[in-house]
Amino acid sequence: MSLLTISRYKGGRHWAVREADTGSLVVVTVYRKGAAEVVRRLTGQVPERAKRQRRETFVYEAKPSLEVTHEPG
Repeated sequence: MSLLTISRYKGGRHWAVREADTGSLVVVTVYRKGAAEVVRRLTGQVPERAKRQRRETFVYEAKPSLEVTHEPG
C-alpha cells in the first residue's frame, strides 16, 4: 500500500479508507478519527487534521517501515 485515501463512504455518514491507485476498499469506519487511526497504523504516518467540510477526501503516502533487527548476544 503506497497511497491511502479517506473519504465518505457512499456519500453517507461513514468513512472509507481506500488504496488510491486501485480504489480497493480497506476499511469502513463510523468516525473520521477511526479512519485516520487505521491510516496511521498501516502507514506509520500521522494524518494532518483538515478543515471540516461535508465532502472530504484525504490522501496519505505510506512511508517505508522501519525494520528492527535483533542481533544475538
